[in-house]
Amino acid sequence: MDFVQLGLRGVRRALGALMCAFTLGAVASAAGVETQADAVAPIRDPRPLDPAVWARKAIAYSGYRAGQSPEAGRHPGRAEILEDLRLLRAEGFGLIRVYGSGAHGRAIVETIAEAGLDIRVQLGAYLSGSRREKGEANTAEIEGAIALANAHPDLVVAVSVGNETLVGWSFVAVPPGDLVAYVREVRGRVRQPVTVNDNWAPYAASPDSEVARVWGQIDYASVHTYAYWDAGFELWDFRQIDASEERRARAMMDAAAAYARANFAAVRAALDAAGRRIPIVIGETGWQTRPTAFVAEAKVRNFAAHEAHPVNQAWYFADMMAWAYGEKGDAPGDGFSRPAAMFYFSAFDEPWKNADDHWGLWDQARKPKLALRPRELGACAGEAVCFRPGRP
Repeated sequence: MDFVQLGLRGVRRALGALMCAFTLGAVASAAGVETQADAVAPIRDPRPLDPAVWARKAIAYSGYRAGQSPEAGRHPGRAEILEDLRLLRAEGFGLIRVYGSGAHGRAIVETIAEAGLDIRVQLGAYLSGSRREKGEANTAEIEGAIALANAHPDLVVAVSVGNETLVGWSFVAVPPGDLVAYVREVRGRVRQPVTVNDNWAPYAASPDSEVARVWGQIDYASVHTYAYWDAGFELWDFRQIDASEERRARAMMDAAAAYARANFAAVRAALDAAGRRIPIVIGETGWQTRPTAFVAEAKVRNFAAHEAHPVNQAWYFADMMAWAYGEKGDAPGDGFSRPAAMFYFSAFDEPWKNADDHWGLWDQARKPKLALRPRELGACAGEAVCFRPGRP
């Protein structure tokens, strides 16, 4: 992934937040996708989420280490995957999100099964493009996900069809009509709940939009929210200049958590308006410990330099976990007033991502970061005396 490609994930996530005020016509136009959706009725019998499973602490997992890359086809070995999974389990994570059902995804699921690990999986089918353009590759992913879900029904607790395919900036855009067909295909052949992972903005689209037809086919909503990226577009006040210098970093993180909750509320309102009383799970949210390269499209180009820090990640992780699971971790949300679960992004740093790295709770050497060792925050636990960001 070169510097230009940095925009593929981070920049476009931030741009996606700007789309919430537009109709799907604008969203689809920005993405260059078709707007013809299949005229199918919404499902009337959404499959419930098992509270005992979704109360587990959740995290997004991909295990690529130095020298490995999905683009180059160099995947982690099963011994490396097992090492990672044992680290996750020892830290209390019992539910993971796996993004695809190709070689790496299959190895993860089969490793959990072979080792008898007490870990459950939201399994992904990674899609890209229309049926006309990428139908063969997409079908292979769909078939792989269905096969794994059916082979390991007690381990795979849900299947996610696509990742960030509907938001306006998507570089793996799938036309809504095609996505409806894919979701229905998967749901018709597995017993688990089925969802779509996407940015909060298309989830908050108007109920009469094309994209909303997709939400009529899923059992729960898996929503991404990134205050981190959206700060550069001034969608929330990350500067917090009214706070004292000693409190400014903490005030920034409080505002970031409030922004995530506002995204959740916007999605909840849109789903309710569309008559879709399905629970919401946070499918991704996270914070970098080292800043990404600047984002040319952002209003504040150096925003990441004022956000990224291990202390900030530690605060954000703690805030998000408390929101989703309660202050003591024993009071998970119901998916309506609070998220039913939260897949924190992400488990490990992955060098192949280059500038869009450093989201992990562990670094690439599997050393835990400050977020997993909050006692080491010391004086920073209350006031930001050890970290004072500058003023952009």
